Amino acid sequence: MQRIGKDQLGVLVVLFLIGSTPLFQLGNSALQDAWMAMTIAAAAGLLMTAMYLKLQRRAPDAGLADLYKYHLGRWLGGALAFIHAIWLACQSMRNVRDVGEMTYMVLLDQTPRSVTMLLILLVAGYTASKGIEVFVRVAQLLMPIVFISYGIVISLLFASGLVRLDRLQPVLENGFGPVLTAVPDLVAFPFGQMVVLLVIWRYVKEREQIAKKTYRSQTFVSLFLIFMNVLVICVLGPQLSAVTVWPLLHAVQLVGMANFLNRLDIVAIILLYIGLYVKMTLLLFASATMISETTGWSYRYLLLPVTLFIYGLSFLELNYAFHMWMGLQVTLKFMPVFQIILPLLMLCVGIRSKYKRMSDKGADG
Repeated sequence: MQRIGKDQLGVLVVLFLIGSTPLFQLGNSALQDAWMAMTIAAAAGLLMTAMYLKLQRRAPDAGLADLYKYHLGRWLGGALAFIHAIWLACQSMRNVRDVGEMTYMVLLDQTPRSVTMLLILLVAGYTASKGIEVFVRVAQLLMPIVFISYGIVISLLFASGLVRLDRLQPVLENGFGPVLTAVPDLVAFPFGQMVVLLVIWRYVKEREQIAKKTYRSQTFVSLFLIFMNVLVICVLGPQLSAVTVWPLLHAVQLVGMANFLNRLDIVAIILLYIGLYVKMTLLLFASATMISETTGWSYRYLLLPVTLFIYGLSFLELNYAFHMWMGLQVTLKFMPVFQIILPLLMLCVGIRSKYKRMSDKGADG
């Protein structure tokens, strides 16, 4: 089995959670108080991660599909694992479609979306075919680019004088109601997506460091996402950021200094491409891995059909408006089934006795 280090796990958590999140202004129904909703959701996300880690410690060598079978039996657990794998493929498709739409609307309006989506999926599929070790090394190479680019974007937004803290006022203008209403969707996306790490944790060499590294990385990303949420509101204002298709991109497009520093949106686009690539690749890898664990078929033989399945799904949504509606209004309502309900069910049921010896052996090893 391939192995990754604890620091590589941290890199993966950071880039995966950032992913496509800055593409949207989350919690915008709370307007200038969206950062409060993000903070509450981030705390809830850490609690959910604690639940996932407890499941992982029961069978350290088991992936998510195996955990379903260990807790719920071969047939029911296997069926739920397969459904979860298809769900992960659908989530990967959403990132593929985001790449296609953003490329068409911002950069290459003469290039068909189908070509852009095919190319990015081929890159993601090729990376996934090399295994988790190669994928994490690619993520490590991308990490400095992400940090430097975000540093440039944040510095220029402040230097250009676009940031106005008064746009965060009045605080709690409409009470806690809008804040609490926005929390469930924020828990589902992005923090609840940490459930996919149940596929990855078994590859980490330093088992005793998994929880510490995961918590630290997730806390760092949570604070960063809250900061970016505040920053976008301070630049665009709560009303404009709530209705803009891509708020971060729009904020960066406003930067113009000394009549020579323009078109900085390319920096934001690079950041979004990296985030979308990492997220779609990890979801693709996890989906193919879970199907392999469920069916017993080879992961490498399954990767191409899963990739083609994701590509085909990306054409089902007729336009970007429908894509956004499906993602932010419909899909989010089903996420708690896989992120909260099923993990809680496994936690309550407990591991079945016929697998107990196997899991104890993995824990000792």
